[in-house]
Amino acid sequence: MSKVSAPYFKIESFGSVDGPGIRLVIFLAGCPYRCVYCHNPESWSIANKKMITVDEVLQLYLKNKKFYKNGGITISGGEPLLHLKFCHKLSKKCLKKNISLAFDTSGATFTKKNINKYKKITKHKPLWIVDIKHTIPYQHFLITQTTSKLKEIKLLNFLEKNNNIFWIRMVLLPNYTDQKNNIINIKNILNKYKNMQNFEILPFHQFGCSKYKQLKTKYLLENVEPVDENYLKEFKQKIFTK
Repeated sequence: MSKVSAPYFKIESFGSVDGPGIRLVIFLAGCPYRCVYCHNPESWSIANKKMITVDEVLQLYLKNKKFYKNGGITISGGEPLLHLKFCHKLSKKCLKKNISLAFDTSGATFTKKNINKYKKITKHKPLWIVDIKHTIPYQHFLITQTTSKLKEIKLLNFLEKNNNIFWIRMVLLPNYTDQKNNIINIKNILNKYKNMQNFEILPFHQFGCSKYKQLKTKYLLENVEPVDENYLKEFKQKIFTK
């Protein structure tokens, strides 16, 4: 029995957008980033959060196993790889039980200090859903409110080297991620990796605005209009047109 646990703030028993098939999605708490478009600001802190063990995650999955036959388990956040020991233990058990496991991550904890811990996880071959915030350092800072060395790009290189399958996601945020230089960089990234299986563009929305008010935290994008279908289509054409 594994007693290894991690703080969480939400569980979805019927997730359909966090990896292939219908999935059990566990949202772990804690994140070093403060993304301006984050729709789960309640995930940032680990204070006063409930704990869940690796075995409890597996029990929740097995309870409804027939619903997940074409899906599996996704660990999201927050930043799930903030809890590397938990993710390692879960990935090891999922591989042993032939359960599809995915991590939805921004690579925020991918550092030289943690690289061996990441290597242990890659040996168990989970699916990685990597969120690219931005490809230009200063713009990355404006979005995450935290200095970064584009860790998600370094993580993608690492996953490619270690032959792990991954998806890539990005948020279409007007005047931030739709800049020409970022589009060029994204196009280059999509042509670079053999182990990339999927690329998703998530349109910016205002669904999390009310949460900031509840947390008494300033929401920086209050006056930004949500992305409509026409602009999303236009942006996709820029990305996928050679």
